[in-house]
Parts: sequence; C-alpha cells; structure tokens
Amino acid sequence: MNARRLAPLLAMILMATGAAAEETPDKAPEKVLDKNRCVIEAMTIPVRLVESRPVATLQLNGVAVPMLVDSGAFYSFLSASTAQQLALPLRRPPGNLKVYGVTGPVEGLRVTTVQRVALEGATLEHVEFIVGGSELGAGIMGVLGRNFLSIADTEYDLAHGVVRLVSPQGECKDRSLAYWAGDAPVIEAPLLRYGRNDRAVRVEVQVNGRKLEALMDTGAPQTSLTLSAARKAGIAEADMTPGGRSGGAGADLAQYWVANVERFELGGEKVRDNRMKVSDVSGRDQDMLLGLDYFLAHRVYVSRLQGKVYATWNGGKVFAPSRPASAVYNASYAAKAEEIAADDADGLARRGNASLVAGDAARALEDLDRAIRLAPTVAGYFDSRARVQIALKRPKAALADLDEALRLDPALAEARLRRVSLRFAAKDTDGAAADLGELDATLPPASNLRATMATTYARRGQVPEALRQFELWIGSHPKDLRLAAMLGERCWMRTRLNLEAEKAVDDCKAAIDRDEDEPAYHWQLGWAWLRQGDATRARKAFDQAITRKPSAWAHYGRAVALFKLNETDKARQELEAARKLTPAIDESVKKAGFDALVVAPAGSTSAPASAASL
Repeated sequence: MNARRLAPLLAMILMATGAAAEETPDKAPEKVLDKNRCVIEAMTIPVRLVESRPVATLQLNGVAVPMLVDSGAFYSFLSASTAQQLALPLRRPPGNLKVYGVTGPVEGLRVTTVQRVALEGATLEHVEFIVGGSELGAGIMGVLGRNFLSIADTEYDLAHGVVRLVSPQGECKDRSLAYWAGDAPVIEAPLLRYGRNDRAVRVEVQVNGRKLEALMDTGAPQTSLTLSAARKAGIAEADMTPGGRSGGAGADLAQYWVANVERFELGGEKVRDNRMKVSDVSGRDQDMLLGLDYFLAHRVYVSRLQGKVYATWNGGKVFAPSRPASAVYNASYAAKAEEIAADDADGLARRGNASLVAGDAARALEDLDRAIRLAPTVAGYFDSRARVQIALKRPKAALADLDEALRLDPALAEARLRRVSLRFAAKDTDGAAADLGELDATLPPASNLRATMATTYARRGQVPEALRQFELWIGSHPKDLRLAAMLGERCWMRTRLNLEAEKAVDDCKAAIDRDEDEPAYHWQLGWAWLRQGDATRARKAFDQAITRKPSAWAHYGRAVALFKLNETDKARQELEAARKLTPAIDESVKKAGFDALVVAPAGSTSAPASAASL
C-alpha cells in the first residue's frame, strides 16, 4: 500500500472527530501478493514485547510515547500522568460515557485532543484520546485500542514483534487470508458480532466440550476463564489452586486461581492438558480472554472483510502455565517460521524480546547477540539483552549491558532504574544512589517510575528521599490501581521507623478505604496503632487481617497487643501461631525496627518482657 492510500486509511481512525492524516510518501509499507489476483497490502507496525506487554511507539506532539497494543480495548487511552507530562488540556467526557476494564469501572475519566499523532508513515491531526485508568508498567504511557487496530484487517505476528494493518485488494472475499501458512493447518473461526459497529475480536471456543465466548485480547498477559465459565466447563472450585489477586484497567482487584483444563478447542485446533487462570470478575461480557500467551503461540489474522479469524500455530506451548504444546502436537502442525533478513537488527531484537516473554531466554539471547553485532550503537538492544541476562540469572552480564545501554543513551530511565537494583545487589551503594539521584533530577514529576523509587528508598530507610517520591507519585495518581499499595508502603515505612505515627495510621486507613480486602493493610495498621500505644485498636486491626488471611506478622502483632492488654495466655498462643507460620518471624520483627516480644512459658514465675519501643 503506498503512502497516498495509507494516509486516507489512517484518517478513517477518527473521522467522527475530524481527525485528518498528512501523507508521508517516503515510507512505503510491504506488499504480499496472492497468485490468484488477491493482493494483500499491509502497513507494518513494529512492536516490542516487554514484561508480557506488546508495546508500539507513537509520536504525540513530537514526543515518543510507548503504548500498549490492546485488541481488548475499545478505544485508545492515555494515562493521567502521560497527559500531565505532555501538558495536554483535559475536558469532561460525554455524560453517558462509561468505561469498564476487566476488573471494574475506570474512574476519573477525561478526554483530551492531541494535535499531531505520527504512526509509521502518516501523521494524524486532532486525535482524541480517553484519559484515565491505571498505569501499566513496562514504560507504557497509553493504550492503542481498537479505534486504531480495527480500521482494516489486522494481523498479529507478535512472535516476530509485528502488527500489520492490512487492506486486501481484488478477489479476496472467498480466499484463506492466512497467506503465510504453506502446508500448516489453518485455524479458522467466524467473528461473533453484536451490531454494525462492534469491532471486538470475539470467537466461539469450547472448554471441556462446553461452548463459550472468548475475546481475543493482546492486552491481557495471560489467557483466563471467568469463574462462572469455569463452573460451566465442569471445573470445581475445590480443584483450583489459589493464585492471589490481579488487576487491570478497572479500579478493582479480582481473586484468581489456576486450574487444570482438560481440553480447549478453537476453529479446529484442539489443545489438551492445559493449565489456565480463572478470575472472579463480575460484569465481563465474555467467558474467556485469549491473552498474549495465545498470540505468541499463533500468528493471527482478523478479517473484517470476511468476518473471520485465521491463525496458525507457531510451535511451543499455547497457554502460559501449561506444558509445551509440542508434547501434545505434531511438530509438522506448526507454520514455518518467517525468515528475518540477515541484516535486520531490529527484526532480530523484536523476535528476541518476544522469545523472552514466551519463556525461551536462550533463543532470545541468540537473537539479541546477533542484533548487537549488527548494530552495536543501539542502546535499546543492550537494555533488552540485560533483561535476558537477568532471566538467565547472570547479574554481572546484565549490569555490563545496562552500563553500555546508558553510555549510549543516558535518557533510558527504565534501564537506569533496573541498574539500581543490580548495583545494590553488587554492594555498589554509591553507584545506585547516583542513579536514583539522576532519575529524580530528570524524570517528570508525575513519572510512574517514582513509585519504584519510593519503595526502594523506603526499604533502605532513606526517609526524606522516600517521602519526596511518595508525595510526587501519590499526588499525581489519585485514581491509580496501585494507590492503595503505595499508601500501604508509606504507612509501613513510617511505622517501622517510628516516624509520624499519626500519619502512618492515616495512610493505612486510606489504603484500607481503597482496598479493604488486602490483609496486609490491616496488620500494618495494627502495628501503626501499637506505635501510638493503642493496643485495643491494634488488636481489632490484627483481628481484621487474620480474618482475611492468617500471617505471621498479623499473629505476632496480635500477640503484642494482647500482652499489652494483660491477656498473656492468649498472647502466648498468638506468638506460637506466628512462629509456626514463619519460624524466623522474631528476627524479621527485629530487622523491621521493632523489639522482639518475649513471653514467659506457661507456669513460669519469671517476669515477662515485651517490646519496649511499642
């Protein structure tokens, strides 16, 4: 597709809002020709796979902005901190606009207009974005949703770090559009649509023989079933392994488990003996999310023209927690891997990043070694290889790669923050401190990286530095999913160091208001009350924590509170419960800054002693 046709295609993205695209004819997308008068013309968007997230970089008003490629998002988003960093004006959304993530409603929505958005060969003008939702990590500053991704057919070749916007031309309506498949079996399934404007990629699947509806969602790191769908498929809760809680764009957290799934089927593909995530989410329209793990295991083509999804298996495991599919599949079922040109350093690097996310660190290292030999001055390749070295437990090699990445490009903030932890581990305290100081001086005040800086300072007892980072992050992320965790971290730092005890209590209360189901916030509040000398309130807080989930810290704190309330026998029982859960809890309590509790054995005439600092 030449640029003169590309620009109008991209202009369709936001036609309703008056967005327009300028032509940039110096960058022509690739062409793939079908022998039978069907021409597949594609615009290629390079995608980096980072921390289980596919990331494409757009230029917003001339600033490079990494964005999550999210087929599950109906529209494109910017985080509130990104809008602040770019000084974008915000306005209220239409009154009837409500947005729901996987785990609940997205709070505090606003709308903004970006004057110029550059995307692979064309520039859009006056583009609207929704502003809101939680920060996603991996340096991501926004979400590239279906208003971009569904303007034409879409091909997801994420194992090679590529998404293509495709325009089939000619006699393509009745042809298989899996043009790369060769002799490999092609998975083929109709799109499920609910109305003319429905652009979601939904397909019918079978789980343990039960028909379910699945949303194909590149923004979900892992495939998951809803709890109700798991029950439909005959999976009993007693057979699920608890996994904790997880979040998404919404304001809530959801409990999840991992369960055995005997059989999964989609479009003729059958995968047996799977392990899948099961999430207790309410209000989700689909029974299942087919996440990034599925996309990395397949090359997927979404045909708007035909109303179908085509896919081929790449080889390897299909679902993240499962055993490799090669143990079940015949290797001949896999489509032949597409060759990367010998001089395509960026293609090799993208495939290396994808291999790391897919769990193949050895192959990732091979590709990134080749990319670096071809382009030894590209800082990002060294940063990517450092991630691989960390996965391979080679901290010295990772540190060397980060040193080179930052020598080539000192502005790589995420690489610098990663180097902080490696320098601390290597006892290079001065080097780590220098990196943190450089980050503080150069990062925007609202940067999401300040959350990690805050917790790093807090855990090392550097109070003024930690409080500064907490204040900057918390003040600029009032609706973020991690707000409760950050308030809890600040509460715990103040409590451990016996500083500003009243503020510690306030922080823990605010964390509980945001997420009352998290037991840690309750036992942290209990210790904060102990610092204030209020054993009665402390005991109630520890009771709340233990009701949610027993832990050594909660039982130990309740033992201290009971001792102060002169209930020595009960205190002794709580102390025993804490030590049973964590035999080294006394040492952990002392390391955290408290005096260990000593209670005389039952029947002893010696005087008991308690933590004097509490």
